[in-house]
Amino acid sequence: MVLMSPVSFSLNYSGADVETTSPRSGIDNGTYDSIATDFTKKIIANSRDQELDGRNKISILIENVVITQGSLEIRADRVEADASNGNGNEIITAKGKPASYKQRLEDGSLVIAQANSIKYDVATRTIELIGNAKITQNQSMVSADAISYNMLEEKISANSDKNSAQQVNTVLSFGDQPEDATADNTSTQGSDGELDTDKDESNDNQPIGQSDNGGPINGV
Repeated sequence: MVLMSPVSFSLNYSGADVETTSPRSGIDNGTYDSIATDFTKKIIANSRDQELDGRNKISILIENVVITQGSLEIRADRVEADASNGNGNEIITAKGKPASYKQRLEDGSLVIAQANSIKYDVATRTIELIGNAKITQNQSMVSADAISYNMLEEKISANSDKNSAQQVNTVLSFGDQPEDATADNTSTQGSDGELDTDKDESNDNQPIGQSDNGGPINGV
């Protein structure tokens, strides 16, 4: 193991060698070609301390960890990056109180998530949120024990732990509503405990756990 502080490194894959630290064209003016563009770029990791195991291809990042790949950003207290399965098959596991994820969607809006643990599977373009998981996509917010999010398809699958009293909670808000309108809080759960939420067509953004008038959302 080699210890360095503070440091940064990058993971190259997908045949692309594009620097992600410079401003991305299209973000500020609301135009964004494709979320798939993010996955052609380098994964850049910055942290206070890092331990790099070259033999086993495992990197441990500790304190103030920031992972970026295009518009994709993960922040955590501790991250383990496992590249032992080869180029393009890295597994990045982030832990924090909470760890957070955000990414720019094709319509210019942001998807924002947080959990005790976030696992990013580079090959499948998915993230797994475990423990006190929440994700906000346009005007829809889902909270559960565990949430899976497919970044390319923009699809959410949420589950409640069999040993937990928490159920999957979903807040759905469609289209523009008057300021005094009250959004319906809807929890939809199948017999297998799994909930699938497709992408909403609205472009408005809401912070996690916050309603249109700035107050807390019930049940979150």
